[in-house]
Amino acid sequence: MEDIKRWWLNDRTQMYLTLIFMIGVIYLFRSFMPTILLIIIFASIGISGGQWVKKWTKLPYIFGVTIFYILILFGLFLIISFVAPMFYKEGVSLVQSIIHAYEHSPKIANQINEYLAKTNLDDKITSGLTSVLHVSLQTIQGLWKGITETVLAVLLSFVYAVSLNPLKKFGRRFQTSDFPRFFTNIYELANKFVYILGQIIRVQIVIDLFNTSLSVIGFIVLGMPSAMVLGSMVLVLGLIPVAGVLISMIPLTIVAFSAGGWVLASEILIFILIIHAFEAYVLHPKLMATRSELPVFVTFISLIVMERILGPWGLILGVPIVAFFLDVIKVHAFSKNVGDKNV
Repeated sequence: MEDIKRWWLNDRTQMYLTLIFMIGVIYLFRSFMPTILLIIIFASIGISGGQWVKKWTKLPYIFGVTIFYILILFGLFLIISFVAPMFYKEGVSLVQSIIHAYEHSPKIANQINEYLAKTNLDDKITSGLTSVLHVSLQTIQGLWKGITETVLAVLLSFVYAVSLNPLKKFGRRFQTSDFPRFFTNIYELANKFVYILGQIIRVQIVIDLFNTSLSVIGFIVLGMPSAMVLGSMVLVLGLIPVAGVLISMIPLTIVAFSAGGWVLASEILIFILIIHAFEAYVLHPKLMATRSELPVFVTFISLIVMERILGPWGLILGVPIVAFFLDVIKVHAFSKNVGDKNV
């Protein structure tokens, strides 16, 4: 009996029980997780940005956070206003290319006409329109949900970042409540995960911006069409650790093949592989030099497994989750003095 009591009161046992409790709470509120994770990511970036502005301008922290958010939103507005017309232009150009290929390729036109002659067009058109409308409605709903969640997350992350110090003082009161060990464990585990997530996201953003700059320069040199549009695609996919660059190879190779045949496609393939090697073996170790990093194989396995479990979010959270659990069980010491970090 004494052994059981000693085991129950052990600090590590209490830590693991608290972790199981937190996982259960997260599972119950899993429908809110996308918004909560976006808030954590945006707040982490906002706090770092606010501290950076404060350091260089000597303004109060609150003004630093506000200025940083204004700069980020203004930058996003400029990017969208610049990229959106280019995407529209490329879409129109793609449709025109298909029509041009149909009109100037008699064999393809004859094959299409023969297929249409053998097909019951009324049924095909009806079923096709129904499918298109259904998919369009689902896409619009998904986009609207994503936009609303993102806007809400940005707003709440700004409020969190601005009121960081009062929130920290309020949170410390729980450590002097009737359950100090329980709330201390929650604080340490949550702070550890947020710190790991924030560090990986920040490093990935720096790597992503660097890779995007190199990619755009390479696209221009190689003669790829709409280099800025393709660069914006690389920017988005680059937020996925390690695998993002490789995922972008598929659409880039297709565009290169359609624009310049096998020669340009081969050049783009080699160029992307060089960029990936530079990221994996130069940039990543350089930026993460203060801590041991997960092996590339473990990173890929984490992404694959977490994508199956969490869906698209698993591609972003896979590495932080694995690093967190390895840190908790003291296998992979990712974070040091995490309790001293803000978010």
